[in-house]
Amino acid sequence: MGRTVTLTARVRDRAGHTAVRTTQLTVPLLVGVDSPVGAEWTNTLAQYPGIVYTRDFGSGSPTNLTAFGAGKFAALPPNAIMHCSWKGNVEQLSTWMNTLNQRIYLTWYHEPMGDVDPASYRATATRMAQIIAAHPRRKWVLGHGPIVTRYWLDERAGNPADWAYPGMTHYGIDCYQDTPTASSYWPASRMFGVTFDKVRAAYPGIRLWVPEYGITRLNSDTSGAGRAAAIRDHLAWLRGQQDVDAVAYFHNQAQFAKFALTDTPSQQAWRDMQVA
Repeated sequence: MGRTVTLTARVRDRAGHTAVRTTQLTVPLLVGVDSPVGAEWTNTLAQYPGIVYTRDFGSGSPTNLTAFGAGKFAALPPNAIMHCSWKGNVEQLSTWMNTLNQRIYLTWYHEPMGDVDPASYRATATRMAQIIAAHPRRKWVLGHGPIVTRYWLDERAGNPADWAYPGMTHYGIDCYQDTPTASSYWPASRMFGVTFDKVRAAYPGIRLWVPEYGITRLNSDTSGAGRAAAIRDHLAWLRGQQDVDAVAYFHNQAQFAKFALTDTPSQQAWRDMQVA
């Protein structure tokens, strides 16, 4: 399953006769994995060969856009879409796009909450949108928008308007459950539904991403079978949403081992979800 797109074509011959045909296509949810460049990314590619969506957070300090052919771009699977972000000068985007020849998503300043003044963020992100709209290679940018966390939007009662800017096409929400002592895994309605509906209400028609997704395995779930079942349920729910374009599991054992897919049932569940 995935979102349904209706395509309508009108053709006219030399005599002026016209015909209209309409068809519906199912666009599958992009399912991938986030992991840092280096050995972690190499291992991820080997474990999850079906990756079609992943994140690149830039390089340097403050981070700049990663050069094409470098970092994770050097080993990006065929047809996979990179979701690029950076925190440095927004003006570098124009030059960077001069050699753009593959499909990407863009976000300026991943998870800005607490780090960037909302008004400053909106001004800079608006400039990003202007650069994209004016660039001759803009067709390669499939969408752009802010990324915040489920926790901030839901439990901290965050306002999605803080980071919204004119021209944005998407809104990203990083969704995690980090409750190892809980009695159960959250249903999709809690993991995604509350915050999705908050953004949908504020910006009807906006497209959604889940650029980071992760579940800490419950202490009671010794085999990982419970987490695997939760993953399958969550992805089935996401596939049923008409406005969600992509999700990636956050698999970073070096920095955030608690979310890593280290048990066989969870690993297999994610491999299955990439090809479902």
